[in-house]
Amino acid sequence: MNLAIVGTGAMAKFYASAFRALAPTLIGRQSGGPFILSDNGHTEVLNPPFLPWQAAAGISWDVVILAVKWPAMPLVQSLMTHISSGSLVISLMNGMGQEEALIPPLDPSQLAAGMTTDAVTGTWDESQGLPAFTVTARGETMVPWLPHPSMPLWQNTVADLGLSWKFLPQGSVLHHRWVKLVQNSLINPLSALANVPNGMLPDMPLWNLAPALLHEARTVARAAGIVLGPDLDAQVVRLARATARNISSMLQDVRKNRVTEIDAINGYLLRCAAGYGIEIPVHRALVQLIHALSSQAC
Repeated sequence: MNLAIVGTGAMAKFYASAFRALAPTLIGRQSGGPFILSDNGHTEVLNPPFLPWQAAAGISWDVVILAVKWPAMPLVQSLMTHISSGSLVISLMNGMGQEEALIPPLDPSQLAAGMTTDAVTGTWDESQGLPAFTVTARGETMVPWLPHPSMPLWQNTVADLGLSWKFLPQGSVLHHRWVKLVQNSLINPLSALANVPNGMLPDMPLWNLAPALLHEARTVARAAGIVLGPDLDAQVVRLARATARNISSMLQDVRKNRVTEIDAINGYLLRCAAGYGIEIPVHRALVQLIHALSSQAC
């Protein structure tokens, strides 16, 4: 199977390890060369094949996994214009809006917009002089089942590799994506503003914004036909506690002077709200604050 993983960051490196039996190719701006990956006490050095964006456009891929961050979406869109109609594209990008951004050029039957709760953090190993990535959480990966010719083969491949991916109806995956979106819309920007790991958030004064943020998100989700469970408030707190030592991806971006994914998380809620004529001022304030914080960092 000819597998491409779009991205060269922490999650892309994780998938390069998970699917190393398929000899996947990473696609991005620069490969970074070999890296260290640690997962549940096991550490290995990997150096998967790499192609820059332009060189990858002319290749026919059986499966493409999108594991890149949202600021690179223009590059992803350009690459997708050259993707074969026979390619199955699985998006595991954070945030929402993949369908709006990628259909077209992709056909709806070839874009499987899923979600994952796996988490990986990147550092630098001074002793070996290599970038190092640690799997900090093993969660769930959910992908919608599509009537695409490559889907049965991909499902069997994932099962043969012993990976716990779930292939579910599109409506079910969409609901899970909304739950993750709402969770991220609290934990990511608030942790970035407070500059603390996830677990400290529920004990901080800034967490007093959580009820208003959840209420606004529920209102938008309801308008979109998504009913969020009554225990979502407690779920978000449990998630923050369960990932207590994690540095959220948004805080990592701020610390490394990178553009954040705020526009694909809280910004997505803002765009949805505007389409339904709903005002969500607390989420709007968070977007403005993160934009200002990112500008100061740069």
